[in-house]
Amino acid sequence: MWIRKQAARIAGLMFAAACAAVWHAPAAAAAPPIPAFAGANDWACRPLAVHPQPVVLVHGSGTDAANSFAMLAPLLRAEGHCVFAANLGPTPGLRDVVSGQAGSSAVGIGPVGAAVLGRTIYGVADIDRMATELSDVVQAVQKATGAQQVALVGHSTGGNVIRQYLRSHGPAAVTQVITLGTPYRGSTWAGLRDNYPDLASIGLENAQIAAQVFGTPGQQQVVGSPLLNRLNAGGETVPGVRYTALASRADEIITPQETALLTAPTGDNRNIWLQDGCPTDIANHSGLLGDPRAAAAVLGALANDNRPLPC
Repeated sequence: MWIRKQAARIAGLMFAAACAAVWHAPAAAAAPPIPAFAGANDWACRPLAVHPQPVVLVHGSGTDAANSFAMLAPLLRAEGHCVFAANLGPTPGLRDVVSGQAGSSAVGIGPVGAAVLGRTIYGVADIDRMATELSDVVQAVQKATGAQQVALVGHSTGGNVIRQYLRSHGPAAVTQVITLGTPYRGSTWAGLRDNYPDLASIGLENAQIAAQVFGTPGQQQVVGSPLLNRLNAGGETVPGVRYTALASRADEIITPQETALLTAPTGDNRNIWLQDGCPTDIANHSGLLGDPRAAAAVLGALANDNRPLPC
C-alpha cells in the first residue's frame, strides 16, 4: 500500500511539472527545423507543369515530419510533386516513459518531461504558434520553388494547424487542403483511456489524458474548445480552397470518427471514408499514414483525377 501511495504521489508531482512545461511556450520560436528524409525537402526541386503547386506536409501531435510521412513523401515525389515538411511546435516531452510508446514504463505521465531526458518532441505547442511556423515554411517553399501557391496535407492536429494558418494568414497561397484524421469539430478522446491505462488509472479524464499525450493541442481540440469554436464560426472551410477530408472508422483517437469529415461538403470539397468500398481496411489513427488506400486517396485528391483506390 505504501509503495502504491508513493508511486501515485510521484506520478502526481511529475504530472504537475509536466503541465507547467507544456503550458509555458518560449516567448520567441526559432525557425522550424527542416529534416532530411526520403522524398521531401529537396530545395532544388522545381514544380512540373502537371503539378504546379508544391506539397507541404503537416504532421500531428507527439510526432515529427519524418516519422509521419516516411511512406507518403516518396510516393508524392515519385508522382512528380515537390514535397516539403518541417518539424513544427517543439516542446520538451517525456515520451520514453509514456504508456503505449516505445520504451514505455509502467507509469506514464505525459508528453513534456523530455527536457529531463534531453529529448524534444514536436506538434505539442499551441496551434496558433504552429500556424505561424507553417506560414514561415510556406513562404520558404514559395521563395525556393518560385511557386505562388502550395497544397497542404495535414494529419490529425496538422489539419487544424492548417485551418488556423488559413484563418490567420489568409488563403491566397493555398489551392487545396487534404486532411487525414483531423478533428474538425473536436474529439472526445475516448480511445485514449485504453491506449494510456496508466494515466487513466490515476484518475485523469479524457481531456486531461489528451493534454498529457498531445500537449496543448490536446486541450485545444476537445469538443467545444475556444479554438475550434473560432475556426468553425465562419464555416469549416475557407472559400477559394478545395478540401478533401479523409476519415477511418477504425480511428481510435479521433472520436466520434465523423468529426474527421466535413459536416456538409459543398462544391469541389469532398469527404472520404477509408472503408467505403473497402470494409476490410482497418487502418487506425496513426495507421492512416502507412495505409496504401489512404495514400492513394491523397494522391488522387492532389491530382483531382478520382483514381480508383486499392483495397
